[in-house]
Amino acid sequence: MKLNSNVYRAAICAVISVAFISGCVAAIPIAVHYYKTHNNYVATAEVRKKADDLWEAVVKLADERAAQSSNDNFKILKKNDADRLLEATDGVQVASVKIISTGRRKSKVVITADSPEGKGEELDREKELAARIMKNLCQEAKAECQLAEE
Repeated sequence: MKLNSNVYRAAICAVISVAFISGCVAAIPIAVHYYKTHNNYVATAEVRKKADDLWEAVVKLADERAAQSSNDNFKILKKNDADRLLEATDGVQVASVKIISTGRRKSKVVITADSPEGKGEELDREKELAARIMKNLCQEAKAECQLAEE
């Protein structure tokens, strides 16, 4: 069967368009929802990655940070691989990271950190543990994340 050159060009354009559009979707930054409750700071994000892959990244980051924490007080307090839950402290705040599978290649990351005792004022975002963990996780995943404060 002989293809008409117009049909052939249209097919090539369609394939290129799909590839271009798919690439643009990957370039969309991840929206990180960040807010403070009465007792906690919370950062959440929907990510197009498998939950197990994200969990491995979280554990890797925590292990690396604990190994190099001679200057700060970072410690892993609890790690539950089955529930994909990690709890850690930096000596000021205690934070937990939970990875939830929401589909075949989709996950939700929920990070909560308590408000430090004796600190009535809000912490700067750069010093706050939940925001720092999310930032480090985005860097590890080589993903562009945008903080959307609520």
